[in-house]
Amino acid sequence: MTLSIDYRLVDVGWAECDVRWGGSSCAITASYLSDALGKLVFAALAVLNGVHSISIGFDEEPGEYRWSLANTETKQLSLRLLAFDELWASKPDAQGRVLFEGFVSHLEFAEAVAETAARVLERHGLDGYKDAWVGHEFPSRDFEQLIARIERWRNPVYPE
Repeated sequence: MTLSIDYRLVDVGWAECDVRWGGSSCAITASYLSDALGKLVFAALAVLNGVHSISIGFDEEPGEYRWSLANTETKQLSLRLLAFDELWASKPDAQGRVLFEGFVSHLEFAEAVAETAARVLERHGLDGYKDAWVGHEFPSRDFEQLIARIERWRNPVYPE
């Protein structure tokens, strides 16, 4: 099973995101109220850098879609997508509706995020992204760091 994340800018200030893994799938959206792709890239980088858990939100009008990521005892990454009816309510995960959940490797999650971010950049370019995402710039620095970190995970260097 391979995780697939397809993030697309579909209108000025609006994005759609399809997540697929195994036989499960989920479609969510995001508005320009937050830097959704930037948060997703940051979360992938944090996961590869060893963070135990992280949650990020895709802001909606109204509501929130929350990505909840956590390490498991089996060294997998628990990935849950939750829906909340209110925006910025800061409700605990337990109060959200579970839309998607699965267990993937840290590298698999990071690669899926990097691939979708690369497609967005290729399609829109830096200027087009900023125009379409209402002032938020493409997360270039975190994206470059994510690509470098993925390469280190794929090809670890051990001291002799």
